[in-house]
Amino acid sequence: MKNGIMIKKPVEPTVPQTQTTNPLDMPTQEFQAGLNRRKANRRVLMDWIKSALIKDKDYGSIQINGRPSKASLFKPGAEKICGMLGIIPTFPNLHRYEEMALSGKEVKTIILKCELTTSDGKVIASGIGARQVGQDNGDINKALKMASKSAHIDATLRAAGLSEIFTQDVEDMNLAVEEVKPEPSDEKCTNKQFTTMVWLRDHMLVTEKEQARISELLEKGPTREEAFSILEYFLGKSRRDPESGRWIKEEEGVLAQREADEFSE
Repeated sequence: MKNGIMIKKPVEPTVPQTQTTNPLDMPTQEFQAGLNRRKANRRVLMDWIKSALIKDKDYGSIQINGRPSKASLFKPGAEKICGMLGIIPTFPNLHRYEEMALSGKEVKTIILKCELTTSDGKVIASGIGARQVGQDNGDINKALKMASKSAHIDATLRAAGLSEIFTQDVEDMNLAVEEVKPEPSDEKCTNKQFTTMVWLRDHMLVTEKEQARISELLEKGPTREEAFSILEYFLGKSRRDPESGRWIKEEEGVLAQREADEFSE
């Protein structure tokens, strides 16, 4: 105040805050601090998983061509991880299949989306699970449960970045490829072929372009011939020994080569 007159202090113009959408555009120190925090938290999470999850109950492996598969995360294990992280699985498109069933419409293929949300409703990860109703002898209730289980596990792996140590749904399948290529026809693929294609689509060594192609086939329902070609390409050729009845690998698929390349790096 000067000579009885109130003098207002000039307001300095504010500098608008830049909103970054790409983490690489963040200030270096802030970015480094975030990486260090996530690295430390991930180490704590991995230690907890090793101590809390029980083999053959929460996760496990099966034999594929005489060798143990990569560890598969089971539903109880996914539930434990989500409970520890305080995230809740929801299924936003489940109601569509419920409505179809109630209206008497035939449901052949179920593709469910699972979203993992925080207590305030923020979605932090999502996953997909597919199931043919024919795999469960027309029992749509069971098919929905199996699809929701696959979607839940898929979302959990994505939320916690666990694909490097776990896969999903391997406990439900036999990955041997048919030894004889089927004759060209419109006959739909077998339940085993369909389930194995779902597993392949979510495999960490399958490219996005390949995943899109597999998803396209799963959506329309692949023929036996289409499924055979996909499985032979990724898993290789096998034949059944007439004496022992065991499957013998004759030629490796691209997945085996990619796994070898990744291991050697």
